[in-house]
Amino acid sequence: MNAAVASMVHTLDNKDFLINLIDTPGHVDFGGDVTRAMRAVDGAIIVVDSVEGVMPQTETVVRQALRERVKPVLFINKVDRLINELKLNSDEMQKRFQKVIVDVNRLISKYAVEEFKNEWSLSVQAGKVAFGSAFNNWAISVHSMQANKTTFKEVVDLVAGGKQKELAKKSPLHKTVLDMVIRHLPNPRQAQKYRIPQIWKGDLESEAGKAMLTCDFHGPVTMMITKMIIDPHAGEIAVGRVFSGLLRKSTEVYVSRTGSVKSKVQVLSMMVGPDRIQVDEIAAGNIAAIIGLKGAIAGST
Repeated sequence: MNAAVASMVHTLDNKDFLINLIDTPGHVDFGGDVTRAMRAVDGAIIVVDSVEGVMPQTETVVRQALRERVKPVLFINKVDRLINELKLNSDEMQKRFQKVIVDVNRLISKYAVEEFKNEWSLSVQAGKVAFGSAFNNWAISVHSMQANKTTFKEVVDLVAGGKQKELAKKSPLHKTVLDMVIRHLPNPRQAQKYRIPQIWKGDLESEAGKAMLTCDFHGPVTMMITKMIIDPHAGEIAVGRVFSGLLRKSTEVYVSRTGSVKSKVQVLSMMVGPDRIQVDEIAAGNIAAIIGLKGAIAGST
């Protein structure tokens, strides 16, 4: 199983934000894939089934994220099942939601580093939790309900009345969740200050170390490869996070495991799901797809 990558622009409060989204495996059998994906991101959307609650594999993945200093927000999924299948009333659903939030916060308290335990704690009131149905493409949060002037009772009535398409138009999943991401998850310049010392064991006082700590566009190019894709036409494609510098087509780079053997970036792209969009340059903090690296493997830099 491979993590899917998508780069997209989302607008909030009349500002455009570039978001790199990676869908990681959620099963413990893919721990290596999850760890590499976590190295490439600064925040995580924890998705929990409202019916099943927090599962053992959830704890495993959340633990990996927190050890990599990846900040979480929470999406409680399949809320429509609580309404249409389990026939829960509002109070019963609120108790179900609260249990999920308490369980996730317990994991944050247990596995997050001390300085982030309180800051990263999740609450509905803070807007760090969203609820909805991914299958039916709707989601709500404190912010979305305020913006749409919607009450929880109205949401329940729409779902129970078979009007989830109407709800999806009023409060679409992507807007609610991506708004939450922008409001509560860090940008690369904020995150790399505390993440690089955890995920990179080199000299932080070196030119490369200082550039990565500050996500410096003007520093040397450093990138960690999180996955390799084999394309029948293009060959091997290295996908990963650029931590510093400005990566351009024709840039000469080398893979650390190969020593000083240099490669030239032949094709530089951003990922949009299964598609690659060729670009001239990709700045630090973004996800890049490169054709032309010699000796690259997942996990190399």
